[in-house]
Amino acid sequence: MVVLPDCRGDLIYCFHDIPDSDLPDDHTEDPRIVWIMTMFTDKAQTMKVRLYLKEKKVDGGSMKHRISAVIVCILAGVILTACSLVCVKTEEKTLPKLTIGGAVYKPYFYKDVEGNYTGIDVELAKEACARLGYRPVFKEIDLGQRQKLLQNGKIDCMWSCFSIDDNNDDYLWAGPYLYSRRVVVVRGDSDVTRLADLKGRSIAVQSNSTSEKIFMKRVNHQIPEVSRIASYRTFGEVFTALRKGYVDAIAGHEGALLVYTQDYPGQYRYLDMTLHQAKLGVAFAKNGDEKLAGRLTTVLNEMSEDGTTGNIIEKYGLDVDRNVYGGAD
Repeated sequence: MVVLPDCRGDLIYCFHDIPDSDLPDDHTEDPRIVWIMTMFTDKAQTMKVRLYLKEKKVDGGSMKHRISAVIVCILAGVILTACSLVCVKTEEKTLPKLTIGGAVYKPYFYKDVEGNYTGIDVELAKEACARLGYRPVFKEIDLGQRQKLLQNGKIDCMWSCFSIDDNNDDYLWAGPYLYSRRVVVVRGDSDVTRLADLKGRSIAVQSNSTSEKIFMKRVNHQIPEVSRIASYRTFGEVFTALRKGYVDAIAGHEGALLVYTQDYPGQYRYLDMTLHQAKLGVAFAKNGDEKLAGRLTTVLNEMSEDGTTGNIIEKYGLDVDRNVYGGAD
């Protein structure tokens, strides 16, 4: 409730969208002079202002003048408020747009229960764009189409837990902004205790991911020859495959795996090794905007140095030293 005194000491009470049932008992509405004003602040909001008298018995003539004066004051205030809201909205809309592509991959890039994009990469992108003077627009994409979408301009960059090391020559990069370990998880009752035990077994990975490439191409001599690689579009499906016993193990970013296994203490086990240590970056088309990529790298470094990046990833349960600074286990 906002209380506005006029110059003669009578109090006019202004309520913003408060039901009559919620009004104080000692401030009875006078039906003779109730006035309702609706102000459109933008296409999604309206502002209603109701005036009430502290005293019910008043002199009609003089009160009309006093109410008129108060109404003018309130109108001026509401108009200024509305203008400020519209100016903010207009300023946001006039900022250059940066369309950011990503694949659903908790806790980095996904939608919350209200359908809004969220996650580590989404929060980092919003902060970086605010510092650069851009308006981020997020778009879910198929990982297999990422190069095509960058080349044809459907997205400006790919920002979704994307590894620089394995794709260094294919894109123009900003970053790195985070480090991530790729690890292997098995069920708690599995007899698999080391990577070599996966020989002749099955493993699930996300399609078009580095984990898929590691096992398909057996990138080093430590990678065993598995009997089957099951590739799924989303990491949620990857975890489901292990939970239901369709595969013997799954591989992926440690941060993504923690999202699923932390709810089942003792039911899943991480192999005591790192499958792959990756630097994460923001990918632009190979012939993309080098100046923007450079500016973004500078801002991402600033965010790491001033603690912004660490504060964001801590909310998702990740270790700051390991994930922001690449510290050892």
